[in-house]
Amino acid sequence: MMRNKRLKLGIVSSLLITGILALAVIFNVLIEKLNVSWDLSQEQIYTISDQTKSIVSGLEEDITIYVLDSEEGFPVGYRQMLQQYQKNSKHILIRYRDLELYPNFPYEYVSSSTETITKDSLIVVRGEKSVYLNADKFSDYTLSEDYSSYNTSIEFEPLLTSAINVVNDGETSVIYETTGHEEHSLSSSIQTGLMRDNYSLQDLSLIQEDIPEDADIILINAPSIDFSEEDCEKLRTYLENGGSVCYVMNYEKTLEHLEALLEDYGIDVAEGIVLEQDYTMIYNSIPSYILPIIEDTELTKDLYNADVPLLVPVAKGLTEKAGSGCTVTGLLQTSDYSYSKINLNSEYISRESEDIVGPFELAMLSEREGKGTLLVLGSSYMLDEEVDEVVSGSNQDFFLNGFNYLLGDTDKISIRGKGIRYDYNVYSDLQVYLICGMAIIGIPLLILIAGIVVVATRKRRSQIGGKRQEEAEESVNEEQSAEISEKEAETEESDTGSVGETNR
Repeated sequence: MMRNKRLKLGIVSSLLITGILALAVIFNVLIEKLNVSWDLSQEQIYTISDQTKSIVSGLEEDITIYVLDSEEGFPVGYRQMLQQYQKNSKHILIRYRDLELYPNFPYEYVSSSTETITKDSLIVVRGEKSVYLNADKFSDYTLSEDYSSYNTSIEFEPLLTSAINVVNDGETSVIYETTGHEEHSLSSSIQTGLMRDNYSLQDLSLIQEDIPEDADIILINAPSIDFSEEDCEKLRTYLENGGSVCYVMNYEKTLEHLEALLEDYGIDVAEGIVLEQDYTMIYNSIPSYILPIIEDTELTKDLYNADVPLLVPVAKGLTEKAGSGCTVTGLLQTSDYSYSKINLNSEYISRESEDIVGPFELAMLSEREGKGTLLVLGSSYMLDEEVDEVVSGSNQDFFLNGFNYLLGDTDKISIRGKGIRYDYNVYSDLQVYLICGMAIIGIPLLILIAGIVVVATRKRRSQIGGKRQEEAEESVNEEQSAEISEKEAETEESDTGSVGETNR
């Protein structure tokens, strides 16, 4: 009987295990066939953005993406991203070309004298147009100055989406950067970002020439010398004809002619620099290093929704001037406790009577219906690479999104590399000794103490249980002895009665 039960139990267990394994195999086969995957990374680095989905879903002609590797050899994360491009558009075609089997294939589209062909690179092709994307640029690695953090940025999506834009329309937007006023130079990372977003940077000397007809955006980057009235008049005419201007301010200089142009477009510039008194909005306890409130606008919506910080150091305060006829929008706001410090040589950092009370905007957008658009940033230092690293590239994203907004290409807003930050702790010698002591002595000692406590507790419970059992046994024995005594007494009484009857 027992043997039959064991046999039935064994058969049921075997069938159950076989069924679970079969379901697991079927599930994995279906997942592979249906090409289903989940991006479980915290930053969603292998999930394409809504902007990319919008761009590829709107394609009307076939675009072929050649991968210079075999399908099995191409990194799985990038392969999954390519599959998402293909899912969102029937016009995206993916072809794998292993360089070992097709060593000469890339040179049909790429010149060997200008590009180095590397494994896992991409070639994006539509008709006679093509763009080569070097795999070495798919990831960007940077180490902070104090070696305390290591940042990785995945640039695969922005590079590929930009290449699709290039071969799809073939148009490159031109940004003219003014010269001749001791303007600051754009950082190499911002220049790379502009090239990635399909912009071309050209120099423009307003003293020597008029604004070219192909100028999509004019950039005035932190000049130290004021523009002449003639130069500003050229800018006014350009704006009135529907042009777009981005002006990044230099806090050290008051440039009257440029500020008069801003006033025409409804933006007043406060004297001095802005200091923040709300300590939840300053970085590293420096009142001039402000973490502003990002306002919910078309330009900033993705940064606003992502709830990422921006860092704006040493900025001019901006406010709206009434009666300009423009739609003026604040983008980055200070708290009500901020103020603009007038006397920059004052020995007091606290607010003085001459200082201007906030709140202020640190970036503003002015639009005149049917005419031009003006974007103003109150600080040139927010474009500094070291400052941008503090906020993991958010400042650069804001700046590049500003250009895309001025151009009217909102689809490209926020198609940025996705950053992964690796933080490394730096310990003093004392901290090292304490950590080692805890690991080598402290933790084993705690385990030993816990073991002794557990053994002692169990022993005590065992002793208590033994005593209770002995008491119970004694109680049972006493009861049994009492019962035996009662039976013997009854037996004696019975025997005595029988003898008496016999004598009679």
